[in-house]
Amino acid sequence: MIKRWRKKWFRKQRHFRRSLKNSRLHAIFGKRVFHPHVWKSDRRSIAGGLAIGLFIAFMPIPFQMLVAAAFTIFLKVNLPISVAACWITNPLTMGPIFGAAYALGKYLLTQHLDAITVVNGFSPLVNIAKVLHHALYLTTGSLIFSVLAAVGGYLAVLILWSVAGIVSHKIHPVRIPPDTDLCPPLPVAPPHADHPLSE
Repeated sequence: MIKRWRKKWFRKQRHFRRSLKNSRLHAIFGKRVFHPHVWKSDRRSIAGGLAIGLFIAFMPIPFQMLVAAAFTIFLKVNLPISVAACWITNPLTMGPIFGAAYALGKYLLTQHLDAITVVNGFSPLVNIAKVLHHALYLTTGSLIFSVLAAVGGYLAVLILWSVAGIVSHKIHPVRIPPDTDLCPPLPVAPPHADHPLSE
């Protein structure tokens, strides 16, 4: 099952790589999009790519996939995972996620009035202060969501990767040949050595 999943994943990754030719990402980042480091599928690369994608996905910023791709190329982790993770915040989920982030940020900041006082000091106009308040609420809650999602995603990949390795080892145990230098083969006794023929 694991081998079948890996073949399917590599097949999809090759298809995604071909689709990037002459795309917007290719036009912006050039040949760095096709560098082998951003297409590796080891544990560190997958976990890092997912963490970057989840962190960017929960931030209320435009061009999330471009930002995620830039960090992915810079840190040399898996590009397809990072870009795909950005789609967690899509037109269907964006409202509930950012609404919850706004509510969390407002709850936390209203408990500490110093932050609101600082904002009021930089914005003497009432309307500007209200806009900054809303932006501060949303940014604070989104940043908390981003950190939690990135850390959780990274740790989840490490745990699942270890579990998959244990399961695969139990199903297909690795047979290590004996070291003939440290453990020389036992001498083979000649036939009928224990029961010699009587004369």
